[in-house]
Amino acid sequence: MQKYTINLLLIEDNKDDFIAIDDILSKVESSNISLDWKNTYEEGLAAIETGEYDVCLLDSRLGEKDGIELLKTAIELNCQTPIIFITGQDDRELDLLAMKIGAADYLNKLEIREYTLERVIRYAIERNKNLIALQESQAKLQEAQKIPHLGNWEFNLKTQKITWSDEVFRIFGLSGTQKSLTYAEFLQMFVPESRKLWEENMALILEKTQKCECEYEIIRPDGTLRYLYTKTTLITNSNLESIGIFGTILDITKRQLAELEVKKIRKQEHLLSLVIDRIHQSLNLEEILETTVESVREFLQCDRVLIYRFLPNGHGVVEKESLAPNCLSLLGMTIVDPCFRNSNILERYKQGYFSIIHNINQSGMQQCHIDMLRELQVKANIVLPILITNETKNKNHTDNSEINVWGLLIAHHCRENRQWEISETDLLRRLAAQTAITIQQAQLYQRLEKLNQELEAIAYIDDLTGVFNRRHFEQKFKQEWKRLAREQGLISIIMLDIDYFKPYNDTYGHQQGDKCLQQVAKAIQTTVKRPGDFVARYGGEEFVVVLPNTPMEGALKVAENIRTEIEALKIPHQASATSQWVTSSLGVADTNCSKTSNPERLLKAADTALYNAKTSGRNRIGIYYISMESLEKQQQEINLVTQLRDALRENGFCLFSQAIVPLHEGVQARLYEVLLRFRYPSGKIVSPATFLPVAERYHLMPVIDRWVVKNLLYFMSLHKIDNSHRDCIFTVNLSGASINDSHFLEFIEHQFACFEVPPQKICFEITETIAITNLDKAAKFIQSLKQVGCSFALDDFGKGMSSFSDLTNLPVDYLKINGMFIKKMEKDTVTQAIVEGIHHIGRAMNLKVIAEYIETESILNKVNSLGIDYGQGFYLDKPSALLFSV
Repeated sequence: MQKYTINLLLIEDNKDDFIAIDDILSKVESSNISLDWKNTYEEGLAAIETGEYDVCLLDSRLGEKDGIELLKTAIELNCQTPIIFITGQDDRELDLLAMKIGAADYLNKLEIREYTLERVIRYAIERNKNLIALQESQAKLQEAQKIPHLGNWEFNLKTQKITWSDEVFRIFGLSGTQKSLTYAEFLQMFVPESRKLWEENMALILEKTQKCECEYEIIRPDGTLRYLYTKTTLITNSNLESIGIFGTILDITKRQLAELEVKKIRKQEHLLSLVIDRIHQSLNLEEILETTVESVREFLQCDRVLIYRFLPNGHGVVEKESLAPNCLSLLGMTIVDPCFRNSNILERYKQGYFSIIHNINQSGMQQCHIDMLRELQVKANIVLPILITNETKNKNHTDNSEINVWGLLIAHHCRENRQWEISETDLLRRLAAQTAITIQQAQLYQRLEKLNQELEAIAYIDDLTGVFNRRHFEQKFKQEWKRLAREQGLISIIMLDIDYFKPYNDTYGHQQGDKCLQQVAKAIQTTVKRPGDFVARYGGEEFVVVLPNTPMEGALKVAENIRTEIEALKIPHQASATSQWVTSSLGVADTNCSKTSNPERLLKAADTALYNAKTSGRNRIGIYYISMESLEKQQQEINLVTQLRDALRENGFCLFSQAIVPLHEGVQARLYEVLLRFRYPSGKIVSPATFLPVAERYHLMPVIDRWVVKNLLYFMSLHKIDNSHRDCIFTVNLSGASINDSHFLEFIEHQFACFEVPPQKICFEITETIAITNLDKAAKFIQSLKQVGCSFALDDFGKGMSSFSDLTNLPVDYLKINGMFIKKMEKDTVTQAIVEGIHHIGRAMNLKVIAEYIETESILNKVNSLGIDYGQGFYLDKPSALLFSV
């Protein structure tokens, strides 16, 4: 293939990026690319104005100036060179803005490869040629409209004769010598729909004596389609009697074709935008592939569109299909192509090869290929590879990228041969690239889900005994408590401790001690069989059993069965002061669950009962009734609630702030999280951990949230913090109670109006748990405030590791990774993989990611290595007072 030179202009202020792009271009073998580099705004604009370049790569940042500004200026100067906008990060809003201004395409520096860069450059050049040709065609059409060539005709109602001007014969494609045309011959040249419309219009003219303007389609004798615009009117004599019909005919084919071409281009761009939006909005691969094949077939008006996936053995299977009526379905079919397996077609596909066949009988393919296509009823097709990049790490822990052919995007025409257009092929090439992105995103999500499941197994189950571990017990116990609290249900707990277990370990060794724990756990599980009951390892030799909807009498029976079952194991225990066998002591407590009761009280009651069983001689059951507990703690909480209410009336709270720091140059806005503190009457300032749990239990959070919002906006209004402070955004935490408060949204909007603070300066934080628990309400709440300009952050993300699919339903802007993951990832590779996976999901959804709990320099370096956008923690900034009293 003959190579031709492409003159490429690169406007980039970073020399390293210039060297990287130059290196990528040097690997392009199919074209000679001459690269010219300009590193300033002024030099770049001057170079574009010369018109000497085939295409331009424009960086989004040019020192202190903005690439968007240069793009606007170039477009205003009627620059004919296609401009490809490049950014250093995933910023979909910036990319779409560039496309809206007039960029030919956009690229992310991190994703540039030689084959993608060459493909985008070629597409931009070809698209620019088409647009220029279209503009020239439209200009010619405008000139033609200034001096229209009109044909006219006249029909005499008395003689029933019709006369035509010479221009009519030219318009209808009749020979120059033909001077006669009957009305029947005239009508025969109309397409059926237009013929019917013409006859209806003529009837209206004769019946209602009205004028008519309309557009029609005709087929010339040479088979070409023409578009006509006509004006028709009734002729009357001096007595207002109808004597004839007069009409003009204008050939508007060029204008109509130009309009159809513009519509086609817009439809292409809309289809591509639709697929891209689906990729960003959904993680469901099946749904996106289904949308792709349906949209492609609708646009191409072809008979069959396939997504074809290769199998390891070289064959392939049809994964998705969109089918015209009465067309053979291939969905689910495994296609065995004997010619394909022995060819180097896969390697050619990796290099960007694609196939366009207008007529299989004239394609030059091997006969076995032609025979196979005939069996599938194919007469013409387009085949494009779906290329995905697999990234691996070598022994030196550096990234290696390998391009693989995942499958094919195929369009079939089965009724007849078809002359495929270049624009149709280009669209399919771009869709194949977007499909590859979809597949890689789905694969990443699947890997994260698998990792999530493995992590859940690690996180929930005690690996020695096979029962729940303490962490999962606490989560499940709280969930069960909330459920029963809605019903005012009864719950019992059994706490169990193996008697003299430390002497047992000392006597028989830790290996035998582990075996003893396993046998005891199995004995407990054998006894606790009812659905809803569950067992957990609470400590070293401690176990806990939760029995929902069980009174004390039933719990005592279960406890006794467990005690006797363990004793019946007859595990020798020479070091026991109670028995020659391993025995257990148990504590039982019960209570009625309610919104005001505390599950911790029940645990402490059961622990106290266990202590009583031990001090009473062991190998027995202790009982504790909640009513025996003193009211001292409850009274302390009541006193604190009184102080909180006084603080709300007398402004006893104060606001602190902690910076959320950008970690790289591409991030501009600086965030400040607003933190609430409570001032005791003594003057001592305490953190929220001391009073917020009590405030939640006594339903004070909606009032406290309102206090925070109102006082923060007052502070911002007082200090004139508005949109001129571009790098200053305050983040405010909201409780679940406020999200569920139907009047809270109205309150916020009223406060913005009162204090005249731009909503763009406020970002509300909602924890993952609150958002997922109240998904519909949270989504509506977020959407309502985003419409007025606020942004949102999803706090503590990853704590439950169960919300990847739900994340797509929450239109948030920031993702705050749970701080415990950040603290642990320095020493735990599994945790690091989770953080990295969350970051990738955030990037794929165009969200800014924030890492909390950055407390050391080494953690900061680890976070920076992952490319996370923001960091927060004591190492970067400590909380300081923002506002004391209003």
